[in-house]
Amino acid sequence: MANVRMSRINAEIQKCIAEIINNKLNNPDIDGVIVSVNKVDTAPDLAEAKVYVSVLGNEEQKIKSFKAVEKSAKFIRFELSHMMRLRTVPNLIFKFDTSFEDSERIMNLIDSLNIGENNE
Repeated sequence: MANVRMSRINAEIQKCIAEIINNKLNNPDIDGVIVSVNKVDTAPDLAEAKVYVSVLGNEEQKIKSFKAVEKSAKFIRFELSHMMRLRTVPNLIFKFDTSFEDSERIMNLIDSLNIGENNE
């Protein structure tokens, strides 16, 4: 029962943070860049939540955008407190998620292996 509750809380936090970043966060470092909230892991006591974020763009855009999101953590938490009905809104710890780039790199390696096999 607790796992179902935590997964619902994580999903709701993820949805709300994505909405806040994309619609309410006015920062020139984020404009024109796609910022995606991939996963949220909330502690059972709701003290903190790890938010895994990925940014699509070149390396400079990724760094600037992620730092802008990190600096806006208090604002995002404040907005989250208005959007969700929780007694305690967790402190947000943003983590840069490279799983999309990793999976793309693996797919390219697999494709190159398949091309090598077809040429033999």
